[in-house]
Amino acid sequence: MLHTKQCKYSFNDCVAKIIEAIKKGGAEVFAQIDHSENARKVSLSLPNTLLIVFGNPSAGTLLMMKNREVGYDLPLRILVWEQEGKTFISYKLPSEIAMDYGIQADVLRKMDEFMSTVISQVT
Repeated sequence: MLHTKQCKYSFNDCVAKIIEAIKKGGAEVFAQIDHSENARKVSLSLPNTLLIVFGNPSAGTLLMMKNREVGYDLPLRILVWEQEGKTFISYKLPSEIAMDYGIQADVLRKMDEFMSTVISQVT
């Protein structure tokens, strides 16, 4: 299930605070995909839209050891986007992703807590 919440910060501040929270929590930011910039490259216009791809291999690998197909949905992602002057985030909880693959693992509770902590920094 995709969750969407409004941020209490501007787009740029929201992105910065999410990245800071991810790193502070011991995870790594693997990529930032700027969909708006990519749209501009093909002469299209898209309001600020950035995908943050992040994770911790010590957690994600445990899930992939149970079902390698979950690697399709890992690393974790948070989409930050702007609409009509408001900033939003969209994300899935790790436990919900794992459920789609029939995975049950103790590490999911910690992964959900981590995601909730990151989200709480901006909502």
